[in-house]
Amino acid sequence: MKKAFAILALVAAMFVAGNAQAQTTVNIGYSPETFKTTLGNNSSKDNFQGFHFGFITNVRLVQELGIGAGAQIRMNMKQNKETLLGTTTTIKDFQMLIDVPVLINYNININRDFAITPFVGPMISFAAVGKTNTKVMAGNTQISDTDRNWYGDNGNYKRFNIYAVFGANVRFSSFNLYGGYRLGMLNLLKDSDNVTMRANGFFVGLGYTL
Repeated sequence: MKKAFAILALVAAMFVAGNAQAQTTVNIGYSPETFKTTLGNNSSKDNFQGFHFGFITNVRLVQELGIGAGAQIRMNMKQNKETLLGTTTTIKDFQMLIDVPVLINYNININRDFAITPFVGPMISFAAVGKTNTKVMAGNTQISDTDRNWYGDNGNYKRFNIYAVFGANVRFSSFNLYGGYRLGMLNLLKDSDNVTMRANGFFVGLGYTL
């Protein structure tokens, strides 16, 4: 954790020193997440729909080599509904995260208005909200409505994660189309020696450079 904050402090100092060459892009996109749980040779996957929005500021370091850092809000969600003997059970999962990517990138200019920029780097992630709501209905009558918190003293999951991120951005004038993949590096389960859970997923989005 201390190393992660030290990296952020170093990047912030670099941005202050080079803010004259900084460019900021606001973005929004689709970013589903898969949670893979592994026990020995057995594994299972839990798939969530996901969306994100945020910004990234890029500073040119040497020629076309740059470093970008920013922040985004990311939301994961899933719903399952089952009906048995007239009783309907609806389970809704929701997670909201704050991500801080720090990405090394290299700008390949095709012409003045068109460029392709591959990027790679870490993304620090903190889960602000995570819960499961279970509602049981018998016809129009509600039998129960309960929430289970993923985090805190009674939760089973850790809030902090680090992803390895790679992908590419295609820029035309001030408009951007980007995509890539994020690979979770840390086990998200608490107090678990034999079972691991890691998160990963692809992302695509649109951005506008200010």
